[in-house]
Amino acid sequence: MKRLRSILAAALMVAACSSDRDQILKVYNWSDYIDEELIGEFEQWYEEQTGEPVKVVYQTFDINETMLSKIEKGHEDYDVVCPSDYIIERMLRSDLALPINMDFGKTPNYIEGSLSPYLTKCLKDLKTGDKDASKYAVAYMWGTTGFIYNTKYVDPEDLRTWDALRNPKFADKIFVKDAARDIYSQIILYLKHDDIVAGKVTMEELLAVPNQENVDLVEKYLMQIKGQVAGYEADFGKDQMTQERGWISLNWSGDACWAIEEAAEVGVDLDYIVPDEGATVWFDGWVIPKYAKNTKAASYFINFMCKSENAIRNAEEIGYVSACGTSEILEH
Repeated sequence: MKRLRSILAAALMVAACSSDRDQILKVYNWSDYIDEELIGEFEQWYEEQTGEPVKVVYQTFDINETMLSKIEKGHEDYDVVCPSDYIIERMLRSDLALPINMDFGKTPNYIEGSLSPYLTKCLKDLKTGDKDASKYAVAYMWGTTGFIYNTKYVDPEDLRTWDALRNPKFADKIFVKDAARDIYSQIILYLKHDDIVAGKVTMEELLAVPNQENVDLVEKYLMQIKGQVAGYEADFGKDQMTQERGWISLNWSGDACWAIEEAAEVGVDLDYIVPDEGATVWFDGWVIPKYAKNTKAASYFINFMCKSENAIRNAEEIGYVSACGTSEILEH
């Protein structure tokens, strides 16, 4: 299926080169991170709202850094991307994002007032110089990082600490998300847990700016667990868990929801836990990159995704928690 999507995306890219660019909307999003039926529905809705046709060219990435490199170094003209919080911060500091146009004429503004107060604050707290991140990004989904585990082979008490990665009982049965920030953050929380408890450093201070000493500590730890880990993965870890090829997976909460549901259909019992040392809470958000060509359709696309019914459909499809906090969503 993913290969078919890639082929279709490539074909659409060729078509885009020979079409009017103002009728093309290029969206670059995480794999398995949207209700794909909404793409076609957006095209129809956009024409109804503006009287202008648009064709969505939809492509996916597996890690933040791949997406950022294409914009930062390749100057790709994507119109909408969906980076994580720390990449949003980096894009704004590097002048790689454009403000979102909130003027939709007679079309309702579904963005303003829809986001949860917590995530609105998270956006405003990003260190972006003199830029207000809430003018450049709209939060999409949020979640935590923890362990997916197979209840048949793993006692949850063994996963109360991130040091479970070093437990010999799980040798060659561990999958780890190939995401530098997520690996570093959880491991340093374990390694510096005593300092946090003693009040020598807060979790926020520890995670804000990695220093070389802490980077070296995490690197040393990763070398120690090298023989334990069956694989570092961008997107296949949840599949490995449903097939019982792995017993634990350092992964995201949304992937955990997906894996738990899929595994249940084949009689495999999976669960999800966050170790006692704590974990990162993250969010991803819609951004219009610097080299975008169709900023109008991009703003409308973001607005469309913030409609309560669409936010609910996306959350149900992918297993993550929507950043929108409207009454319709909270009651759902």
